[in-house]
Amino acid sequence: MNSLLLALQFFTIIPVHKNLPMEERQISGIYSLFPWIGASIGAISCALLYFQWGPLMTAFSIVFMGVLLSGGLHLDGFIDTSDAFFSYRDRMKRFEILDDPRVGAFGVMAVVLLIVGKVIIVSEVLAAESFHWIFVLLLPLFSRAALVMLFGLTRSAKESGLAYFFKQKMNANAVILATACNIFVGLLLIGWMTSWLIAVTFAVVLLVFICFYRNWALKNFGGVTGDLLGACVEITEVVLWLTLLLLLS
Repeated sequence: MNSLLLALQFFTIIPVHKNLPMEERQISGIYSLFPWIGASIGAISCALLYFQWGPLMTAFSIVFMGVLLSGGLHLDGFIDTSDAFFSYRDRMKRFEILDDPRVGAFGVMAVVLLIVGKVIIVSEVLAAESFHWIFVLLLPLFSRAALVMLFGLTRSAKESGLAYFFKQKMNANAVILATACNIFVGLLLIGWMTSWLIAVTFAVVLLVFICFYRNWALKNFGGVTGDLLGACVEITEVVLWLTLLLLLS
């Protein structure tokens, strides 16, 4: 229960005004449960499908709900990561940009393209004849699971910050195993309720993307930070929605 409350406290806008222990068991529990925080956000977003709006309005509402319920945490990480990476500066300067609360031009351009692109892709998926509500529910689960796998498998880029603190406390092996099980359950649901082809394709895309993003983070930053992990969530969702669009077309 403490892990669940901590996960809600750190990764959603739900107010949890309580001092909770943050030792190995609790931190490991946070990340083991984190994919289901995404599924909960997806479940709330599913309610928007019953308003029978047009695909574009519904897609915008789904994207907006995801940003709102997460407090824009992952989107902020995407903005900072874009500013740092597209600055094409050395590694230390990139870390300075990540820590800078100001938003640069690259961050603005990147986030506009991300949101507009995501809304368009989701609207196209919603308009497909074979669309199923389970996608809205589970894609946020997969994106958070990608973050956890990346976090568990990759060293920290710097020895400071909240991500570094969690990394030192977390039982990485237990979290990776739990997350692999979470992904497997999600894929089983996708296969059972829609198509096994989609489930297998999602599994391959997730594996390839996690490996690619991990190598990219190690090459350009020397590891992961909280901002890079947040960016991973946003990019994973877009990649999965785009994959789904190609499969349903």
